[in-house]
Amino acid sequence: MPPTITGHRGAMGLEPENTLRSFRRAVAEGCDEIELDLRLSRDGHLVLLHDSDLARTGGTGARIADLTLAEIRALDPDPETRVPTFAEAVDAIPVRVQAEIKDPAVAPALAGLLDAAPALAARTLVTSFDAAVLREVRRLRPDTPVGLITHRAPATGAELVDAARDAGAGTVLCGIEGLTRDHVDACHAAGLQATAWPVPDARTFAEVVAMGIDGVTTDNPHLVRAAPSTA
Repeated sequence: MPPTITGHRGAMGLEPENTLRSFRRAVAEGCDEIELDLRLSRDGHLVLLHDSDLARTGGTGARIADLTLAEIRALDPDPETRVPTFAEAVDAIPVRVQAEIKDPAVAPALAGLLDAAPALAARTLVTSFDAAVLREVRRLRPDTPVGLITHRAPATGAELVDAARDAGAGTVLCGIEGLTRDHVDACHAAGLQATAWPVPDARTFAEVVAMGIDGVTTDNPHLVRAAPSTA
């Protein structure tokens, strides 16, 4: 079965990241799934931003947690490119969602939203670099599938499996640096899904397909989708 193609913050190699325009572009480019970043505004909205402030995107250095949704959106009024809420994003795209928690305060808010929207919960994988955050999500919603993100592959597949088990994760989203077939095989032997990121181009895609990977996350779905996908 071909690996799942996940658009990183939508199609951020082509469009402004974490925007409705980026998510729509990723779907148009054939992504099976969209990855997005969740933070909580001061007035309790789940908003989609990678950074803890708006400095990189032309705003101030004020923390997202200290700003209201209206203040966050004052930078850009265009609905297609302004900071969207999680609800707006999932309404705009029909595919599966990787919801990465960037702030522990997101966990209870997201759990409550998924409780109220079973159809959304069925197409959402909650992810984080923080094992404690994932354990909290599982405490709040024991049936929620969660995925542990790693910056790079650890020395051995056994270490990767142990880290996933510690987080209660069924999926490992492994940084591609140092990733080998042994890591992927160890995950599969433990009943875990293994995906790789970032996968920027067709050559890298072919390399991880040869490892037996279950999915990839890419900024450039237009490049990856054109590559052969058989292991």
